[in-house]
Amino acid sequence: MDIEMRTINQADLKQATEIWNFILAEANSFPGDQLLCEDQAAAMFAEQTETICARCGEEVVGLYILHPNNIGRCGHIANASFAVKEAYRGKGIGRQLVQDCLTRSRENGFKGLQFNAVVSTNYPAITLYLKLGFKIIGTIKEGYRLKDNSYVDTLIFLKSW
Repeated sequence: MDIEMRTINQADLKQATEIWNFILAEANSFPGDQLLCEDQAAAMFAEQTETICARCGEEVVGLYILHPNNIGRCGHIANASFAVKEAYRGKGIGRQLVQDCLTRSRENGFKGLQFNAVVSTNYPAITLYLKLGFKIIGTIKEGYRLKDNSYVDTLIFLKSW
């Protein structure tokens, strides 16, 4: 599958917003609980250090946002969120997104990439991050509320260079 990674633009916005909202509605990985209209998504994407779309032909099949994990003296560690369109999951798109993110993190001067709240039931993400050399550096007991209002742990991952 030929995937192009590029900075999000207006032509990508509708599809990228749909993917983002689908994942928000799944309520098993993203922390947000409010769907975004296209204007809200555009504003959120524009605030990031990078917002990158994975495209297969004219279709957006995934995206990620990259930004500092914190401010000021802690702003040298990045944070990111990844989204893959449901029909394209399990096809290596997530791996390509994370690998591209690692490259762009370095290019943007970050010294590491940290994920603050990887849901403990998100086995595909956990498996991928471990394969790519991330380490689990902590667990937050019942750190995530699922759609059914039950709670599961979240994991903190870090990869430094």
